[in-house]
Amino acid sequence: MRRLRLVLVGAALAVLAGVPPAAPATAKPPGGDPAPMNTPQTPSRSAPEVAWVEFGPSGAVLARAITKAEECPELTVDKVAARMKERAPASPPDYPVRSCEAMLPRDAKRVTLGGQRLPLPTDRPRRIAVVGDTGCRLKAVDGFQACNDPQAWPFARVAKSIAKWRPDVVIQVGDYLYREEPCPQGNTGCQGSPFGQNWATWDADFFTPAAPALEAAPWLFVRGDHELCSRAGPGWFRFFEPRPMPPTCQDLTAPYSVNLEGVRMLVLDTALASDKPPLNPDPYVSPFAALQAMAGSNAWLLAHKPMWGLLPDPSGANVTVLNPTLQAASGNSLPPNIRLVLTGHIHLAEVLTFTGERPPQIVAGISGTLLLPQITAPLVGMDVAGERLATATTLARHGFITFVPGPQGWAATIRDVDGNPIAHCQLRGRSTACGPPRR
Repeated sequence: MRRLRLVLVGAALAVLAGVPPAAPATAKPPGGDPAPMNTPQTPSRSAPEVAWVEFGPSGAVLARAITKAEECPELTVDKVAARMKERAPASPPDYPVRSCEAMLPRDAKRVTLGGQRLPLPTDRPRRIAVVGDTGCRLKAVDGFQACNDPQAWPFARVAKSIAKWRPDVVIQVGDYLYREEPCPQGNTGCQGSPFGQNWATWDADFFTPAAPALEAAPWLFVRGDHELCSRAGPGWFRFFEPRPMPPTCQDLTAPYSVNLEGVRMLVLDTALASDKPPLNPDPYVSPFAALQAMAGSNAWLLAHKPMWGLLPDPSGANVTVLNPTLQAASGNSLPPNIRLVLTGHIHLAEVLTFTGERPPQIVAGISGTLLLPQITAPLVGMDVAGERLATATTLARHGFITFVPGPQGWAATIRDVDGNPIAHCQLRGRSTACGPPRR
């Protein structure tokens, strides 16, 4: 059995009866370096294929594991061992693995699984890494990406760079599985790749390449349209949905909030929001209304589909504004304490600010799948759903985005696959200024 890989993922409070609700616990020393991992021990008969812990609603922190064993593994919290609860049973042939979970107590200081230590959240997360649209594209209508080539599909390189950057939190803004059709015969770039909605594809498209970053920090996962019930929805609910397992797959789930010290993350499920007519904004009217009460004094809106993203045509000279469904449902207005909209879906890096009261829109769909053309159209001054663009930075390069706080607000840096900075943006209230990377 391969070495245990660690992951941290968000979870809801009532998942494991009888275990106290969780809140972030300190796992890093005052200097900020991650606590050292234990030397791997001989795995038990129920040692998992993958293990992680995630953020969830109301301050919850949940450990999860995926195992091929006949029972869930034991989790040790501050020297006290307890068996994890089954979230979803094995369901061969597509899912020959069971999903397990356990709520972590508020004051947990050390959590181990299969002989290795899980990286718990810090009390004050100050280094946030963001990835999106990470999978390898295998679909005739869109193209067949060379999944076997780390230059063509660089998500594994991105994950290593994130681990080297030492984040406190990693956010994935949606779309995990892109291997939807078989690799064409004779195509050596993707030869041998699994495809379809099953464990082998989840493992190849996400868990194996993500391993270094999953071991480095807790994660917060956002659902994308690739995780609709007609696509990878069953896997989403088995692995990443942070609330109790529903009896059947659901295409729309309620918004929730995750409090990271100083910033409240509002997580909105936009998988069902159509990019083009016919539009049906009605299901999103209530979720947008709920955000008003959830925003607090300082919030970011996390979703997969952007409120005001720019989708280029094949030439890059013309753009379409996305997402019309979300715009109609929200009336293009968000609670004033939402300071940033952070999404994926468009396979570019975009940092957009507006002349009115709208918060900045950042798109981070650059972490693995095929990229869109670089936008060449003039953007500043363009009308975007009723407000004009004050600034616009767009890049068609694979990589990830990092955030660190400063005296003037959060600073966002767009980085390439090796972690080198490409552009640096300073968020000041509802404005953002981008320029060359800091040296």
